[in-house]
Amino acid sequence: MDKPITVCEFRSKFLFKPTWGSHRRRSKPPSSVYSQRWKDKAKGSPNKYHHHHKFEGLSVLAHAVSLITSPNQSDSVLSKEKPPKPKRQRIKPKPRPRVTRRASPHPPPCLPTQFKDKINGLNGQDLKLVIQKRLSKTDMKPHFSRLSIPKGQVRTDFLSQEDHTILEQREANGINYKGMEVPLIEPSLAKSTIVLKKWKLGCSKSYILSSGWQKVAVDNGLEADNIIQLWSFKVNQIVHLALVKL
Repeated sequence: MDKPITVCEFRSKFLFKPTWGSHRRRSKPPSSVYSQRWKDKAKGSPNKYHHHHKFEGLSVLAHAVSLITSPNQSDSVLSKEKPPKPKRQRIKPKPRPRVTRRASPHPPPCLPTQFKDKINGLNGQDLKLVIQKRLSKTDMKPHFSRLSIPKGQVRTDFLSQEDHTILEQREANGINYKGMEVPLIEPSLAKSTIVLKKWKLGCSKSYILSSGWQKVAVDNGLEADNIIQLWSFKVNQIVHLALVKL
């Protein structure tokens, strides 16, 4: 008769060796259970879990086929699908209208009589008001020595096509524009010569009166915030300018 096994001996067969943290581990089942499972797997014995998943997959496939074949159910399934979202169109901001600030008085006064007599004495024709503006501090600084004529404030095109071609020519450095000398009638009715040229201001181009402007401003007592008018006329198809202080 076999000797009965004590409780301690029975438990020792299913416990790991005493190591750190062994008290947290579960007891190991008999090795015979593992060996039997591996044998069944090698023989290809049927597995209840295998059949369960197999039948479940077949049932899902059969359900999908039934949805396709039956029109009513397929329509209901398709109707539940969310419609595609329309693409968001980028709204371009509307360009703001460019507001041109013009110096008062408005409407601009006519050319004074003494200037008309001076222009008639030169047989001047095609009289036009180029610009009416308020002199800025930059216009009066000796460091800059120029009178800016913004293209947005120019009231009319006073130059011929030949004049535009001359003003488009550049200097040797390829950056600055060449200018052309223009006869000028000063506010004091004195005659002088000044240089008219194009000037790149940011992305736009404008005109400036450069060489000789500082002397004209000093001789005629021009200061910042003074309102001036610049008129153009032609003598023998050559453009002339007249500067009026209001």
